[in-house]
Amino acid sequence: MRPTTTLWFLLLLPWLVQAAPERVIQLEADAPETTRWAARELQRLLLASTGEMLPMVPGPTAQPAIRLHRDDSLPHDGFVLRMEKSDIVIAGNESERPGLWEVPSHGTLWGTLEFAERCLGVRWLLPGPLGEEIPRRKLEDLELAEEVRGAPGFTIRALAYLGESERELTGRHLPTLDWMKRQRLTNSLNPWLAAYGHSWDDYLKPADFVAHPEWKPSNGNFERRGKVTFFCTTAPGLVELFAQRVIENIDRHPERPMASLSPTDGGGFCTCERCAPLVETDPHGKPNHARAILTFYQRVAEIVARERPGRRLGGFVYYNYQYPPEAPLPELPDNMSLCWAPLNYYGYGLLKPVYRAEFPGVMEKWSRATPRLVYHNYSTWMRGYHGAPLPVSLDILERELPAAASHKIWGARMIGTSAWGVNAPINYLLAKQLWDPRLNVRAALDDWLHRAYGPGWPHMRALYDQLDARMLVHKEAQSPVYKGSQYEVNRAVMQAIYAPLFPTMETCFRATLAGCTTASQKDRLALFGDNLTQLHFALRKAGLIPDDPNSLFHRDDAAFAAFLKRMESTFSLYQDNRGIDHGPIWDGEWSAE
Repeated sequence: MRPTTTLWFLLLLPWLVQAAPERVIQLEADAPETTRWAARELQRLLLASTGEMLPMVPGPTAQPAIRLHRDDSLPHDGFVLRMEKSDIVIAGNESERPGLWEVPSHGTLWGTLEFAERCLGVRWLLPGPLGEEIPRRKLEDLELAEEVRGAPGFTIRALAYLGESERELTGRHLPTLDWMKRQRLTNSLNPWLAAYGHSWDDYLKPADFVAHPEWKPSNGNFERRGKVTFFCTTAPGLVELFAQRVIENIDRHPERPMASLSPTDGGGFCTCERCAPLVETDPHGKPNHARAILTFYQRVAEIVARERPGRRLGGFVYYNYQYPPEAPLPELPDNMSLCWAPLNYYGYGLLKPVYRAEFPGVMEKWSRATPRLVYHNYSTWMRGYHGAPLPVSLDILERELPAAASHKIWGARMIGTSAWGVNAPINYLLAKQLWDPRLNVRAALDDWLHRAYGPGWPHMRALYDQLDARMLVHKEAQSPVYKGSQYEVNRAVMQAIYAPLFPTMETCFRATLAGCTTASQKDRLALFGDNLTQLHFALRKAGLIPDDPNSLFHRDDAAFAAFLKRMESTFSLYQDNRGIDHGPIWDGEWSAE
């Protein structure tokens, strides 16, 4: 080497040593797309956290690596994180075994996200860049003190009503789906894995009842707004035609692994002389049609199993068929899965003593009805369009999904809300519990609030505690007889909970804002404030709070109209395909008609 060249080499050597990557991300050549996405996500997060861009390399390498590879000996969706000499290994089950009830496994993806949370301290508090919390780390400090193994508590993990299905709201739709994937929810990648929606009108049409008037239910009400509602499930010939229509639907949609047999929403079931013996009494003295519906499912599923083997069917047990029938239960074919949607427990109903007491026993009975039971509840949800922050209800969270997991329930589908500005903690805690039902929800709530709002977070925790306490008192005093109005944030709820608590909300908001130390913390808190602006306006217009121009959230009519227009492009307020403004606070039960 010539002297000049040697001099330049010596001058550049420190830079070359510094520029050489300390680690690489190693992928297997045949890695599935979900693992490749995981590698790209890890690369992005490491860059944001450490400032280092780690190259991705295929196959073995002599450099220290974060190795992502497949290990199908692990449980379904399972992963292991471990050190192998200087390498960090993220191995996951990626199997797609053939079989009626097998579902895709994405263990390496979930393991990568676990690594990001555990070792980088990343949190996805809400959708979009504002919801992403990535602490700074040094690349050389990344290591695993011990082996970590993980697998989900439920095979099916679905969280809905987050804005994920509002495709026309593009600013919400895709970021919400990304957030769902990062929370390891199966409906982010495979939304048709569990299909239990109300569907009778998909298969039978009003014209069928012109040809077969004997199929009408005993009350005669078989049609509403041009769609079939209810029919006699024991009428000769009906099951056969219904099953044929289901088969036709299956053939039209080969991409959907499950078809639904669930009745129309509501309860107008037949009680003719054939159906009457199938009607029993539920624990609260009301007619229970569960045996009739299960018998109908059984007969349809047997035909579909014969004609289309290998295709799955799903059906609700819900409304006036939400309680299991007396033993013996109809024996369902292997192609049939049930989804228990306990309407009595909707809208914080599990805070009522009578329902809280019966819940474990009813869960246990339904778990014996099918090996593939999905639990579906609106337990921490109420229909609210006016900015009211919903309680997280730690009482319900600590009893509900842990009980489902203890009975080895196959899946769970819970309901969140698209009002991310105030209800992100509920969405977050439900998503975390769907993966790990043993989650310490109190610690997880504190972690979320601390990361979201900074040092002033205890004031927000105090506010959520007050919401929990007030909802508990309200529900314990409410009649145990179910009414749809009991899951509405209507005038009665506003008067009992939100109007008297509003001054406290404003005090907690101001105290938290004073403690914010970063722009992100202030911006996240501003999303909460957006909802308080909407709530203040609604309460004031309803005459439930005084017209106080000194409130931080006061807006006159013109300013509020301009405010709502600005909110259309944010995640703050509840929004659906009808927009943000759903009119004034209503009395009783909301109706779309």
